[in-house]
Amino acid sequence: MKRMHRWRVEPSELIESTEELCNPGRGWYQIHTFETGTHRTPEEMRSSLHEKDALVFLLIRIPAGEEAINQEELDWICCILKTFSEAGKDILLRFVYDLEGKGLENEPDRFAIVEGHFQQLSELMGTQQQLIFVYQGMLVGSWGEMHTSRYLSARYMRRLASIFREGTGGSIYHSVRKPVQWRQLFGQEDWERAVKHVKTGLFNDGILASETDLGTFGYQSREDTGWEQPWLPGEELDFEERLCRYVPQGGEVVYGEMTEKMSLEQIAGRLSRMNLSYLNRDHDQRVFEIWKKLRWEKEDVWQGTNGFDYIGRHLGYRFVVRQAVLKPKRKEMKLQLEIENIGFARMYEEAELLLEYEDLDGNSETQKIETDLRTWRPGERVCLSKSLISGAGKYFLSMRRCQDGRRVYFANRQGEKGHLLLGEVILC
Repeated sequence: MKRMHRWRVEPSELIESTEELCNPGRGWYQIHTFETGTHRTPEEMRSSLHEKDALVFLLIRIPAGEEAINQEELDWICCILKTFSEAGKDILLRFVYDLEGKGLENEPDRFAIVEGHFQQLSELMGTQQQLIFVYQGMLVGSWGEMHTSRYLSARYMRRLASIFREGTGGSIYHSVRKPVQWRQLFGQEDWERAVKHVKTGLFNDGILASETDLGTFGYQSREDTGWEQPWLPGEELDFEERLCRYVPQGGEVVYGEMTEKMSLEQIAGRLSRMNLSYLNRDHDQRVFEIWKKLRWEKEDVWQGTNGFDYIGRHLGYRFVVRQAVLKPKRKEMKLQLEIENIGFARMYEEAELLLEYEDLDGNSETQKIETDLRTWRPGERVCLSKSLISGAGKYFLSMRRCQDGRRVYFANRQGEKGHLLLGEVILC
């Protein structure tokens, strides 16, 4: 009588990890400042990088006194971008006229010069679009932060935003400083369409410094003040929560009246409501010292973790595989997955979820699991299934970013090498 083979599955124990993950498009960043005309070698630029950061913030000062940026300086800017990209960093970028907090003094006297400079820079960014994750601001204002400038009325901002979209082809995320500035760019009638189709988000360099995040929010209700004016903090946070489902937000925390009033759970709730993806790791150290003294108190794997680590490891997306079930049948294998995003935000760039099969002879095969990781909301568990040809061997799960094939790591202890063992099928 012919003996019938039977399958036995040895599932992997899926344990959540609390380690920092160097995943693209999220996390801590440091600022690296450059001025055109003062060139540094690529080796000098790379020497100051923080090894564990996936992001880097480049602040590049442009001379306001010249009618046009010369080609040598444009080539130098391209060199800066390529140097940091080749070091494995996603780039947050801001061009500025001012590095002293004197926006009105240091910007050009005529808007036509600003237009010309921004058109040159936007066209340059369009040629380097694969290297830039987010461009912040519109060149003007103190530190380029979109305040203290004569060129930040709705009319000027709409013109500069149009130049940016034309120059880059709408391929790069662009962030403005305040929700009200976003609303001044996009009218109330078409904002739902704009949210989904125009890659314009927010940056906030006054996070948790005061009730209004240093003037990021206003003091009047939406009903009383209208679409193109600042709203009460709660209303603005509701707006941000909806907007930043589709576009990233990041920035800096600042020591202020709110710093010592909030528990870690309250802080995490606020940052999650903002869909916060990235933060400056150097500013504000006074805030970070307070965060390090706070502890996560809920009874979960994070219990006892200090606030600085907890917040840093939840910036952006963080995917945990909660369950993986392999069900072998005679001719096929059925895989059922449950994955949770426990981060503060979504993943904003296209990525692939892959099933890797390794047979008993070491041969491997990879299949794509159809899903859009950009739709995985914070706090949501996604259930997926896939049928595949069955066989004895090991089954792994992996992710990679589409634009460059870069690995995206799961927040499971077994996922350190970029692919997570789901289980092994043994032929009895």
